[in-house]
Amino acid sequence: MPLSLRPLLVALACVAALLQSSASATDATAPSLRTQARVGTGVLDLRPAIAQPGQRPARSSSRTQALATFADTRTGQQVVLQRDSGSGWQTVARGRQHRTGSTIFTLPDTTSLYRAVALTRSGAARAVTAPVRGRTFGTLFRDEFSGRRVDHTKWTDQPTLAPAYMRMCSRLSWRARSVADGVLRMGVAHDPARADRTCTWTLNGRSGSGPYMLNTQLYTGETFDFTYGYAAVRMKMHLDKGMHASFWMQPANWYTPGDPSKGTEIDIVEFFGRTKKDSHIAAFLHWYDSANAHHKIGGKFPGANRLKRRTETWSNAFHVFSAEWTSDAIVFRVDGREFHRETEIVSRAPEYLLLSMLTSDYELEKLTPAVMRQSAKVDWVRVWSH
Repeated sequence: MPLSLRPLLVALACVAALLQSSASATDATAPSLRTQARVGTGVLDLRPAIAQPGQRPARSSSRTQALATFADTRTGQQVVLQRDSGSGWQTVARGRQHRTGSTIFTLPDTTSLYRAVALTRSGAARAVTAPVRGRTFGTLFRDEFSGRRVDHTKWTDQPTLAPAYMRMCSRLSWRARSVADGVLRMGVAHDPARADRTCTWTLNGRSGSGPYMLNTQLYTGETFDFTYGYAAVRMKMHLDKGMHASFWMQPANWYTPGDPSKGTEIDIVEFFGRTKKDSHIAAFLHWYDSANAHHKIGGKFPGANRLKRRTETWSNAFHVFSAEWTSDAIVFRVDGREFHRETEIVSRAPEYLLLSMLTSDYELEKLTPAVMRQSAKVDWVRVWSH
């Protein structure tokens, strides 16, 4: 071999080795799409940070989350989130498929192109979502309850209970709530102004008696309302029956009988306490027909229990309860996973937020001193634009 060719051949060998090394590194981070991988058989859905289960209080996040869902559910199988680097797909996060068929990721940035890949046990790609461009969600309302008292530039103690006929033995008061350590605690208390009196009530053919009570109900009707978006609360519920905690919305311009599109009550989450038979969260919509008769749809959703960890209850951990509200639907979620969707009755009018812990008259018989010491804990409330 002529001596003049040796440097050229050495250089070519080095380039080949470098290319092989680069290809190996790419294969390690991005599974190759073999013939059995079905592109577009999954969905990558972007939303604000509405998944944040945990035992302790934590600040809400401004980052964007992605829910990767595949029709072929294989609980525990690995799913990876990949970002387009411009020269190929790079794995930026890994997760396991939830029993609902979904995996939740947090995007590293909001400008790149992303896809999710479901892997086989051997690590090969078996299904791939279509690429989705990252995006941000604007914040319309936010309260982290970081002070020592309720922020009255955001919340007001609602002056009257609604509907009043269900709570003849209760009135609203700031004395039944407190703020400390970044958490709003909502409870109930005996009414000291009527401590020497007994309340007698009749409701739907039932009757009873009990002490007069103070309830908690905060609302943003004087400071904030919105039309369409994501409304979310991070909340740890009380434990037992006797009172119920709620995060809900009401129409800013009140109801128009016969036209629910002009405003409905949207109960994003309600919890009535545990029993031996159930410990389920509830969600409802309320409206009035042209004869001013009350209607509601919704109820308790036992299936939502599948969306939390088996070791968790609604009372021993914080969960994010949210509603995604558009002109066509209201989607109810727990920690980013859907448990109910309503498309028949949808408000298209501005709504304001409410937080409450109430004792309806029929609940008073279960309101023992032990239950009265309990409270629902609200970590944060946030509303994002759609």
